[in-house]
Parts: sequence; C-alpha cells; structure tokens
Amino acid sequence: MINNKRGQGLSTNTIILLVLGLAVLAVLVIGFSSGWKSFSNIVNPSNVDTVAEECNSVCGLNQKFSYCSGLRTLRINEADLKVKASCAVLASSQELGQGYFDECGSIQCDLECSQIIIEDGKGKQNAGEFGNDVPEGAYDVSALANDVPEGQFCFVKL
Repeated sequence: MINNKRGQGLSTNTIILLVLGLAVLAVLVIGFSSGWKSFSNIVNPSNVDTVAEECNSVCGLNQKFSYCSGLRTLRINEADLKVKASCAVLASSQELGQGYFDECGSIQCDLECSQIIIEDGKGKQNAGEFGNDVPEGAYDVSALANDVPEGQFCFVKL
C-alpha cells in the first residue's frame, strides 16, 4: 500500500523572511568590509545646491550677519568633504566652495582673519591665521580678511 503523502513545503512568509535576512546580511558584510562610507550618499546626500541657494537668498535680502558669519553645513560626498562655514567663506575660497558659490557684491564682510571660522566634520572650529604660504590642507580666505599684511595670506587649516 502506497501512501501519497506530499512533502511539507515552505510557506510564502518563510521565503520572504529568508530573502530579507540575506539582504540585511549582505548590507552588513559590505558595510563592515568596505566601510560605511559607501552608504553615505544614501543617508547624507551632497547638499551643495541647497546651501548655494541659501547663500544667494541671504545675499539678495542683504542679510550681512547671516552671509558673513552664519555657519552652514556643506557636504560634498564626491570630495569626501563635510565642513561648516559661512557663505562668505564658501564664496571666497574656490577650493572649498568648488566654484558653486557666487560672491555677494552688495555685502562687504570686513572680517579680521581670526574671525573667519571653518568647522570640520568632527565639530572642531578652526580660525584663520597668517602665513607666508598657504599650507597643504588649508583654505586661502585672504579675500575676506581686512587685516592681511602685505605678502602674507590668511588661511584656515582643517
């Protein structure tokens, strides 16, 4: 006598849970093996256009303090850059603003070198200082400073 028994199959829920588990496992393996920076474009996308639009807006409204001293967080994932700086600093430093920021002709900031601040991605504030050369890894902000001695530069190191 032969019994026609069917094997117990996997339910649809079980299959879905297995697929989701494998996807989570793959994300964890990629994250731990290659570093979590590969996911930074998804979690914290670059915001250059947004910050440039904010800077153009405060320039148009002639808001001197906001343009010269208000810090804005700039993220450029392609350049692995995350800093806080004012619109004036972003516009005056081609390396930092990467050419995306226009200078505001209607606002003169009249800042001293030591008042020009760039905050790195770790929350450390770096103020401007003088030197004969701009060291590597520093940003030239001489165009903003009103107290730069002749032949020297005002720069901010990160």
